[in-house]
Amino acid sequence: MAQIVALEERQAATVGNQSATESPTSPLLSLKERQTSGASLGIEVLLTSREASEVLKIHPKVLERMAKRGEVPALKVGKFWRYRATTLDAWINSRLQSSCQPCRMDTSF
Repeated sequence: MAQIVALEERQAATVGNQSATESPTSPLLSLKERQTSGASLGIEVLLTSREASEVLKIHPKVLERMAKRGEVPALKVGKFWRYRATTLDAWINSRLQSSCQPCRMDTSF
């Protein structure tokens, strides 16, 4: 979840430099503002592949391939993949708690 907050802060700095004439659907609109606008409707705003891949620190195409194989929780809307931030966070936590994590090592320090 800390990664999502960091992403929001980076995008908020970018949004501060935007002109007032940009549409509310601008891709530069921060996650926090999008979530606030969605919260009034009672729905969670979905992340794009680019936004979710920034959180996971992988390429968007790799993330889309993982979604297609069912390795990561995602929703296909038309031809685009979308991701819920809360579901991604739960998925990351479940992977960290799993004892079958191949790259996980027990440390003794």
